[in-house]
Amino acid sequence: MWGAPSRRTASRLNTLSHRTTLQRGCVDRAALHYHQDATAYPHLEPSLTDTHTTDKSGKKRPPIFFGWYMVAASIAANTIFSAAYFQGFGVLIIPMERTFGWDRWVISAAMSLRQLESGIVSPIIGFLLDRFSARKLIFWSAIISGAGFLGLGSTTGIGAFFLFFVVISLGASGVSHAVTWPVIISRWFRRKRGLAMGLAVTGPIFGSPIVILNAQIVEAHGWRAVLIGYGVVILVGVTLISMLVRDRPEPYGLRPDGDPPEEDASTQRSTGASARRPDSGLTLHAVVRTKEFWLFTSYLSGTFAVNSAFQLHMIPYFQQDIGLTAAWAAGVMSMVFIVSGIGRIGGGYLLDKMDYRVVLAVVSALMGFALLYLQVVDVHTVSATLPFVLTFGVSFGCLVPMRGTVGSIMFGTRAIGGVLGLLQGAPIAAGVIGPLVMGIIFDLNGNYSVAIWGLIVISALMVPLSLAMDSPDALAKRIGAAVDGR
Repeated sequence: MWGAPSRRTASRLNTLSHRTTLQRGCVDRAALHYHQDATAYPHLEPSLTDTHTTDKSGKKRPPIFFGWYMVAASIAANTIFSAAYFQGFGVLIIPMERTFGWDRWVISAAMSLRQLESGIVSPIIGFLLDRFSARKLIFWSAIISGAGFLGLGSTTGIGAFFLFFVVISLGASGVSHAVTWPVIISRWFRRKRGLAMGLAVTGPIFGSPIVILNAQIVEAHGWRAVLIGYGVVILVGVTLISMLVRDRPEPYGLRPDGDPPEEDASTQRSTGASARRPDSGLTLHAVVRTKEFWLFTSYLSGTFAVNSAFQLHMIPYFQQDIGLTAAWAAGVMSMVFIVSGIGRIGGGYLLDKMDYRVVLAVVSALMGFALLYLQVVDVHTVSATLPFVLTFGVSFGCLVPMRGTVGSIMFGTRAIGGVLGLLQGAPIAAGVIGPLVMGIIFDLNGNYSVAIWGLIVISALMVPLSLAMDSPDALAKRIGAAVDGR
């Protein structure tokens, strides 16, 4: 019973042993190849490279460059926040005042606080982006902001209103295209950086029509339903969008703009040189010592003061000084915002193709011309405002992608988060002061004429300021020298 196995049984055992040996050999060879690949490319992550196609040279190329997914994520996230907060909150002002019996100053003060908070938080956001993952920052910012919306939707008093409004603003600062998305886009693109940046900041254009839906929901279900609904959308939608975010292309075997790998890519991967190259540039300490930083900060502060001052007072100006109805005045403002889409995309594209100084000078001149047109032309109808709508809308739109694109041209991307954070701070302060001064001048004179002439002068001063900056070639040499000195 326990004797030697039969000839048939022995044959089966030999077959099984042979198969096992072959399988172990295959596993060992696969493990060897995996180990060799992992040794050659220690920093690569597989999530973006597994689905690549192979070109004739044998190099793997993605069918769609992943940087464009970053652009789409920016558009989606900012569409939601524009509809919920930056633009959409306006339809909630009167319903909330009726519910609590508040004066207009309460919500106006919250709006001013939002601007002030953005100026303070933006540099902090920039520093965090230079040191930590953008994906985590966007994720937790969405959690914070979503929780703030849920809290604001259940608020019962003025103290809770300000508390949750501040919470929403903190989260929005980390998700908006003020600092976070420009930093991400600047790392994924070089040659097409301006175009990508211009597309990435078009979210508010898509969010504007959703504001109409906000008003309909308020009429049907009340303002609380809008806030709670957006809280859920942000907690689910924006957190999912954050999962798509990647800080830079190099850890995934990609290069900015989707360019093919360099011939010495294998050597660079093993040494990590390719991962450092796109983040070449000046340190933050070196940036603040350049004249371009202060000239560009002054330019952004001046243009932002002009833009924010007139935008805030645009509807009352067209009502009181021009004589349009409230509905038509709001219509003119809506047209300006829609036309700004041309400037957002076109301005970014031109920054890729032209000397940035020329673009900056033309934008400020165009903004000044738009305001000058209102001063010297007899404008009393909506059709007569169209030249203003076109010139002011385009110039306003060009300003949106300018900070991230020009900041990268001037200083590189080594400390781009901190740079854009600082470049956001001063213009925000000017954006708070500009509307306030314009309102005071109106109270003193009973019209906006003197204030608008002041805005025209500021716009004109920005033209020589733009031309005083260094050329792109000089800036590129300075960045190259900074890389060689590292």
